[in-house]
Amino acid sequence: MNQAKNPENLPLWKKIVFAAGQFGWSLGGFSVGSLMNYFYFPPETADGLVFRPYIFQGAVFGVLTILGLASGLGRVFDAFNDPWIAGISDRLKVKFGRRRTFMAISALPTALLSVLVFTPPIQGISSVNAVWLVVTVLLFYLSITAYTIPYTALIAELGHSSKDRLFLSTLTSVGWALGFFIGNSVYALKDVFMSLGLEPEGAFRAVLIGFSLIGFTAMILPVIFIDENRYAHRGESKEKPFQAIVNSLKNVNFRILLLSSFSYFLANTLLEAGIVFYVTILMGMPESMAFTLMAVMFILSFVLYPFVVKLADRKGKKQLLAAGFIVQAFVFFLIFLCGITNGSSSLIIGWTAIFIQAVPSAITGILPNAMVSDIARADGIATGSHKAASFFACNGFTMKLAVSAGNFLLPSFLLLGKSVDNPKGVIVSALFSTAVMTGGVYFLSQYDERGIERQLAEEKNPAGVPVL
Repeated sequence: MNQAKNPENLPLWKKIVFAAGQFGWSLGGFSVGSLMNYFYFPPETADGLVFRPYIFQGAVFGVLTILGLASGLGRVFDAFNDPWIAGISDRLKVKFGRRRTFMAISALPTALLSVLVFTPPIQGISSVNAVWLVVTVLLFYLSITAYTIPYTALIAELGHSSKDRLFLSTLTSVGWALGFFIGNSVYALKDVFMSLGLEPEGAFRAVLIGFSLIGFTAMILPVIFIDENRYAHRGESKEKPFQAIVNSLKNVNFRILLLSSFSYFLANTLLEAGIVFYVTILMGMPESMAFTLMAVMFILSFVLYPFVVKLADRKGKKQLLAAGFIVQAFVFFLIFLCGITNGSSSLIIGWTAIFIQAVPSAITGILPNAMVSDIARADGIATGSHKAASFFACNGFTMKLAVSAGNFLLPSFLLLGKSVDNPKGVIVSALFSTAVMTGGVYFLSQYDERGIERQLAEEKNPAGVPVL
């Protein structure tokens, strides 16, 4: 199928529509990504467990948990689907679009499964519920991967310059943050539904159904309004899926970026999944305050977005991302301090951590996808094989392995203690994350940003001017 050599620039309103897709899968995927520990391994409050237990709550094989195994298995399964889906999408030749086709097929199943994961069939602890959890988690990750890998590949293909790709990455970051922000309102909204007479489980699921409906609507908008054949830079790739992944990993800068990304996503998973424990156990506040704290942090991060874009353009993406990693490590250290202080001191430290967290949230929300897009585009210029989906598949694989590790580790940490009287497990998770982010700073120091910029400078527009 013939592709336009000089695609049109995407209008601003369609760039916003594109970002709506990120908002949709962020909100739709929030439940499985961040709430499984909360629902299946609920925190202990003064009134007892928040939810009735549905699966065995103790350790299996010594230090593991059923929830940790199910979550880890789901993420690993998901990660190994990435190269398969990316390879098919890179090579697909259909009139509707090689990216839009996958997005159209996967949007509805993703929305439905984001609720079904939290509807175990048996009331009370049962092995049937454990099987249900594993099966629905596997199906969910298959579905959301089929949406996100082609979707993120479009950042490299719809952005026709480095600045354009940075802007698209910024918009999608705003979309993700809005989805995550609204997702964190689950605790407050659950209380609202409970005040109307619903049981905790019913109130929780009512909120998830609302998230699912909103998420599906947003996910389908880019499919409807963005024509790849008109707007996307679509070089061909004839490499088979496994070959494309191997060739992508031959890029040294890409491997370095993946190592730093693994560190960040591992620590970030522990933050997202552990926020309710940090708030209730270490800071001594009600769980609904988790939303308030995250709301403050996200509002502050939005304020910083324009500054991040300007600084990235002026100082470079590498230097700014490294600074974000350093601040993130400091935030986790402050959370650790909350666990070894008492009373008002822990509250002050906790609020300080949330205010500071706005800085790495703004930076890491924008730059990583923009950097992967630049690498993918530069590699296509150098090799003649345009396989953006394969690069994002590797990035997704890394992210999902990190998220798997985080979801695997958190329940095990919590076995050490997850109550006000014994917060040891919650404290250890924060200290561990501090060390992980420190490692991420080291990996990123090896990244050769100028080499990538030189490759991008070789791409010429029709007038013969370098596209930067």
